[in-house]
Amino acid sequence: MEDMTYWKEVWERKGNSNTSCLEELDGYEDTTANVKEIAAQIVKELDIKETDRVLEVACGAGGLAQYINCGEYVGVDYSTSLVKKHIQFLNNSVLHGEANDLIFKDKTFDKVFCFGAFHYFPNQEYAMQAINELKRIAKEAVFIGDLPVTSHREEHLLYNKKDFKDWNITDGYYNPCRFNVSLKL
Repeated sequence: MEDMTYWKEVWERKGNSNTSCLEELDGYEDTTANVKEIAAQIVKELDIKETDRVLEVACGAGGLAQYINCGEYVGVDYSTSLVKKHIQFLNNSVLHGEANDLIFKDKTFDKVFCFGAFHYFPNQEYAMQAINELKRIAKEAVFIGDLPVTSHREEHLLYNKKDFKDWNITDGYYNPCRFNVSLKL
């Protein structure tokens, strides 16, 4: 899929729905994912402390953010309706933006993470731009989670563990066909 029009429409529609369930807004309603457990794993993997400045890219309505305890949390998402829901429900600082073109200065955040979004990217070039942006704005560590090796949907962008040779690679948290990567800077 070479553009994200389809996925942007999906997420705008979700954000405009009447539900207040963060897991449903963030697309976990038809999965076995335990969002609270996933957030705990990310906190552990990144060693997020109560004093850290943390950026979540593709934060959605805040399903993970509700469980992240840090000094300052900032989220970015390309869905304006989900950004509005996130602010409405959690009162976090959340901005509208694209993962491959973040507005922050170099080394702005201690820890940066993105979970469950890379398979919605249009192509590998966009994904590499996003990875470079995450690394650019992080001081200490980057985490990217839920990268699919295979998928039931042809619209999903797939990844290969070999492309992350300098990263720490772990198994997916709830789906054996996915993996996570982290990088200490």
